[in-house]
Amino acid sequence: MKISRFFFRIELLIFLLIIRFLTSCDNGVESNEKEENEKDYKNLIVIKMDELRFDQLGYKGHPIVKTPNIDQLAAESNVFSNVYTVSPLCTPSRASFFTGKYTMQHGCKFVDMPNHMSPDQWSYINTLRDSGYVIGLAGKNHCFNDEYMEEFFDYREEYTHFGKNHGTFIKKDKEIFEYRHNDPRPEFRSKAPDHEGSILSEGLIEGPMPFKEEEAMTYRIAEDGIRFLEENKDRPFFLHYSFPDPHWPNVVTEPYYSMYNPDSITLEGLDIDWSTHPFAHFVQSVSQGYDKYNEEERKRIVATMFGQTTFCDMAIGMLMDKVEELGLLENTVIVFTVDHGNFGGQFGMIGKTKGFYDALVRVPLIIHFPEIKQNKTFDANIENIDVMPTIMDYLGFEEHPGIKGKSFLPIIKGEKPDQHREVIYSEVGLPEEPPMPKNLDDFWDYRADRIEEEGTSWFLEYTVQGRSSMVKKDGWKYCYYTNDMEELYNCNVDSLELNNLALKPEYQNKLSEMREIWKSTVLLNSMSESN
Repeated sequence: MKISRFFFRIELLIFLLIIRFLTSCDNGVESNEKEENEKDYKNLIVIKMDELRFDQLGYKGHPIVKTPNIDQLAAESNVFSNVYTVSPLCTPSRASFFTGKYTMQHGCKFVDMPNHMSPDQWSYINTLRDSGYVIGLAGKNHCFNDEYMEEFFDYREEYTHFGKNHGTFIKKDKEIFEYRHNDPRPEFRSKAPDHEGSILSEGLIEGPMPFKEEEAMTYRIAEDGIRFLEENKDRPFFLHYSFPDPHWPNVVTEPYYSMYNPDSITLEGLDIDWSTHPFAHFVQSVSQGYDKYNEEERKRIVATMFGQTTFCDMAIGMLMDKVEELGLLENTVIVFTVDHGNFGGQFGMIGKTKGFYDALVRVPLIIHFPEIKQNKTFDANIENIDVMPTIMDYLGFEEHPGIKGKSFLPIIKGEKPDQHREVIYSEVGLPEEPPMPKNLDDFWDYRADRIEEEGTSWFLEYTVQGRSSMVKKDGWKYCYYTNDMEELYNCNVDSLELNNLALKPEYQNKLSEMREIWKSTVLLNSMSESN
């Protein structure tokens, strides 16, 4: 009897162990399934540089600029070669990117704070946050006002062109902010539209920044972006990883300042005849003393800008290394683009005008889509309002009503031909009319008086005021400016847009044709969804 009980207990013990083992296996399966379900989402990182010319990148074939990390991202992603911003100005372009709407729809017309988006305006940030995403910014904002940032952003390490203005500070952040607000050049006593004080403005600033590489804004943005990834790697997140450079002020630390020899740089279009182009563009060309710079000084500015670009590339590499280290690459959509372009030496200039030269309105675009074949190049005409609708389409969100952006995901998946938009549209400018063009014989005395009274920002009423817009179709471009000259270019043969065909009698039929396309496009793009 005792033996029977003994064996019974042994059998019972074995049975319980088997049950426990099977239960643990089931729990393990449930745990794995739960973990998979928790990971059943895609993160989103939007990497954005400010005011970078579309072709001044290594993967675009530029012979000088070094951007190895962006090049690697391009090689491992999908590349889009004909992408245009719908506004060649920071805030309007960024608001359009995040809303899928044109400037005349969202109303963010200029770069000052009253024109930034407020909480009562919808953007894709709202949709992501409402869906459980952690929302983070590391870098430049220049789109959303403070109230919007406080309501919708969970992580905010924010910078302007003049230093860090929100988040976690170190001593050097404040020193750099002071440095960039203490312009030693007496001729550049300019007040930016949304900043007070004498700031480092556009133009030649000789010598490297007197700070170490790891103290500079670009490096600090990388640190802030990496910290966001580390803190949120186990949650669905959106990170806007946004650099103020290579937008002016064109200053950079070593080793980037000395990385590019100005003598190796070629400036294009120096023979431009400004009398055949809008007066506003001529005003821009002399606004920051460019007429006083010799060719060597202009090349030095561009060399510094190239150094800024490579510094940003290094910081992009830092973030991408962290993405791979944390195992996030196959679960994260990664976008690289810019808000608008830059003359980048064309016409001997940097920066931008309210013009629509390809150097200003064409932008680079790289998108890494998990689970979609990479390493393809697409030639479809795309506007930057199409990017977020495409990303949201991939993430499984329904199309938001009232937007003008269109998803090009079917093209990427091979479900449609490599065609997207027949006509490209871009617009810029405040509704107030600009002054009428001046006679060049009287202009120089007029400019001197304005600078004496107002500093170097006097020119903004010419380059900011006045609604302006362009259409581009089949390589032909038409541009309209309030109180200024029309432009017509055949970009198929005139890539620098030096020859304004609107002035030539033999092109008047083409001018009329493009003008009609422009009129119908303006009307179509100004209509709301309800219309």
